[in-house]
Amino acid sequence: MQIAWMQTFVAVAEELHFGRAAQRLNVAQPAVSQQIQNLEKDLGSRLFDRDKRSVRLTDAGEAFLEPCRKALMAIDDAASRARNAGTGEFGRLRVGHNSGFGVDHFIRLMQVVSNEYPNIQLEVDSSRTNAENLGLLQEGRLDLAMVGGPITGAGIAWQPLEETAFGVLLPKDHALAGRTQVSMGELAAETFVLMKPAAGRTLRYFVEELCEEAGFVPRKVMEVKDALSLLTLVASGLGVGFSPSPARGTTPATLVVVPLTESPTAQVGIAWREAAETPALSNVVRLARSRFALGTEG
Repeated sequence: MQIAWMQTFVAVAEELHFGRAAQRLNVAQPAVSQQIQNLEKDLGSRLFDRDKRSVRLTDAGEAFLEPCRKALMAIDDAASRARNAGTGEFGRLRVGHNSGFGVDHFIRLMQVVSNEYPNIQLEVDSSRTNAENLGLLQEGRLDLAMVGGPITGAGIAWQPLEETAFGVLLPKDHALAGRTQVSMGELAAETFVLMKPAAGRTLRYFVEELCEEAGFVPRKVMEVKDALSLLTLVASGLGVGFSPSPARGTTPATLVVVPLTESPTAQVGIAWREAAETPALSNVVRLARSRFALGTEG
């Protein structure tokens, strides 16, 4: 069965006139008749009842019409995807992120990519540490990761996008919740809810560095494995946490993030494996560079 036969069938079925179908297809009418005959022979069924005054679909023709339309649409879609594959309009990207370094930035990146490249399929991984994300990039299990930087690594490209500061995460009824800023020293008597230690420049690394500069060691630390557990314990009043500021995308209504007066800034950016850069990935990297404050650097 040839595609041209199917196209001709749909034209005749919609026009119910061989002459108008020939004009629509820009071919001679005998060619239309011949292609319909070839298709009917291939299917083993008559598709049209035809006399001098009218053309009508047979039951077989009626049954064949909608699947034929869908098949032609699928063929057109496949051809379009093949033509656009080299331009990066289509593709699939496996994306990782570190929620400790700016979920708001990550949400914004996903939004701009979805708006500009709606045909790129984004497969978002769970939040992981920098080291875990970089390991998955090097293993080829991620295509792109938004992490805290700067990042170095064999074969890993790095593009800083924005900077983030940190704040203390508090229940809304906490005595410090109404403040515009909080110093680290004011938190010396608090229980800290922190993620388990991990390699690299993690949020916990920054918190411990700030405690050292303020001259104290946390009185008590409750360790958690994931961000949801951290939010739950802080909301329950069992301790205070730390978060990028302002972290609008992940802060529940029962909590607030108050900026730290001594907070350093950390770069947030995207990392990818240079050897695995596809047209779709190149498009996303260029888009990120154009939409973020630090995108023209690095």
